[in-house]
Amino acid sequence: MQRKPETKRIIVAGILFAAIYSVGVFELGREIGQVESSDFFHRQLRSLRELQDCGGHAKKIFGHVHMAKTAGTSINGIAANKFERVCGHKGYSYDAYKDNVHAANIAQHGGIPIPQGRSRVMEPTMEDIGFDDCDWVSNEIRYNWWITKFGDDKFHHTPLEMHVPCRDPIDHLMSQCNYAEPSGKFVKQDLDCDAATDEEYFASVRKCFVYVNERYNHDLEKHFDVKCYDFKNQFGGYLDYLSEKLEDRRYETEEYVRRETNDPRDKESECIWKRPDLLEKTRNYLI
Repeated sequence: MQRKPETKRIIVAGILFAAIYSVGVFELGREIGQVESSDFFHRQLRSLRELQDCGGHAKKIFGHVHMAKTAGTSINGIAANKFERVCGHKGYSYDAYKDNVHAANIAQHGGIPIPQGRSRVMEPTMEDIGFDDCDWVSNEIRYNWWITKFGDDKFHHTPLEMHVPCRDPIDHLMSQCNYAEPSGKFVKQDLDCDAATDEEYFASVRKCFVYVNERYNHDLEKHFDVKCYDFKNQFGGYLDYLSEKLEDRRYETEEYVRRETNDPRDKESECIWKRPDLLEKTRNYLI
């Protein structure tokens, strides 16, 4: 019995769809007619595989080490608003739009948005959600967590490219000195620029540290491809880099609302800038 032309088209389309499905890549919105030849078919499969480079899941996972006082909260929040499959302590893609609208509403009514609720996803919740559908992961945690979870391609046999913010060490130190946590674990500190000895002075430097040695260690370089990005250019160059690797969200809020974590610094009151000797000594100590 001769099949109707429409039935033939349905059968051919079904066979091609099944074949495309088998390689894990979908092409949506294209009317599939007939397969002219096996050469044509393989060309289509090659072109669909290439889509993995510009859309869908990235070929690797990107890990963002959130070093305290490097604008990591904003980078995480902006990334979650711009890209799919962002999973971070300071925001996830799947509910970032609504969370940003909520923060904008707080700001419009004279409030100060801070990382809370969906803008601050606690570690147990992150572990409960899992990282199996994440392309970019940001976390504020001890460095060995990365090794245990993702080191040496152990996570679904997928490599992780690690991103670490690089900020001028003195400027970074002073931003940490300015940090105060509501719990009281960290309070604002002043450097003891008039200390009688170097040890007394460096003790005041260490009091400013906010998880510096806990979150990053050079041991990470043994397990990951570690890349450093410029703190000053992160809202341009770093986000541009991510835009080439990650899939854009379907909808993006017009403007990311910053979540405040620090009071404004009073640089004039920071004694170190008036002491060239201490600037050099401190830089050498930090590096």
